[in-house]
Amino acid sequence: MADQVGERSAGTQAGPGGRPRRVAVIFNPVTGGGETADRKRDTEQALQGAGLDVLWLETTREDPGQGLTRRAVEQGVDLVIAQGGDGTVMACVTGLAGTDVPLAVLPGGTGNLLATNFDIPSDLEDAVEIALEGDRVRLDVAAMDDDRFVVMGGIGFDAAMLRDADPNLKEHLGAVAYLLSGLRNLRRRRSRYRLRLDDRPPIDRVGQGVLIGNLGRLQGGLPIMPDARPDDGLLDVAVLETRTVLDWLTLAVRVLLRRRKDPQLELFQARRVEVSCDRPQPVERDGDLAGARDHLLVEVVPAALTLCVPAGKGPAS
Repeated sequence: MADQVGERSAGTQAGPGGRPRRVAVIFNPVTGGGETADRKRDTEQALQGAGLDVLWLETTREDPGQGLTRRAVEQGVDLVIAQGGDGTVMACVTGLAGTDVPLAVLPGGTGNLLATNFDIPSDLEDAVEIALEGDRVRLDVAAMDDDRFVVMGGIGFDAAMLRDADPNLKEHLGAVAYLLSGLRNLRRRRSRYRLRLDDRPPIDRVGQGVLIGNLGRLQGGLPIMPDARPDDGLLDVAVLETRTVLDWLTLAVRVLLRRRKDPQLELFQARRVEVSCDRPQPVERDGDLAGARDHLLVEVVPAALTLCVPAGKGPAS
């Protein structure tokens, strides 16, 4: 694929080998709660005193971040900082995939999937310190159409849960809004799915959804795919085969107990994952919704992204 980089180590690089000098902040003015001007001022103050040349770029409906990120790379920045929700982070990942420019994340939405998976703190000053001084890790990304994502994509239940979460509850209660939406979707109609994993024979299953992940933790830190690694050149696939509310309760307990086998959750691995279903289903990638469809194709792009993480929190740790 066009994004794929040449041979290189995908492990942790201890320290950035010198603080970045030119930094781009991709700032989403409509996520994160509170007043936009206050959030912007707080971030500018957190970056002051570091001797940085800061390029400030705000997202718009027309450009949620991909184009801004590519423009920042063309202008020679040493680091891109995403400040917004999961959609802003995914847009920056898409713009940076296949480059050597690192991405740092300042958590600013309700999901914060990438930050959750690498224990990036929500405190602004701590997150800025990680951006400037933290370890750099090289990660795989997943490619779906023109988008690139790092954590997880899905068709069916998880996308319906995100779609149906009340915006007002998200603003005031955060991840609790997703939990309430998930409860409302427990009885949603099951679908027939056909999976094609690499060159293997197709697999037919009936269930409530399919997850395709590079990292295994969902909102709230739930380890839905505990063996997923973001640097192994593989995608992890989970088929939700739940039928009843009792199935969901049993699955939830086993996930919380971090048990790796469950009859309601069938796991696979592949480099290329093609999913077809019998009716259009909602689709998401890294917490950002896409249009409903009955077919999707996801491929891994090895070692395509550099991410700033807390010391010792890389995939090899």
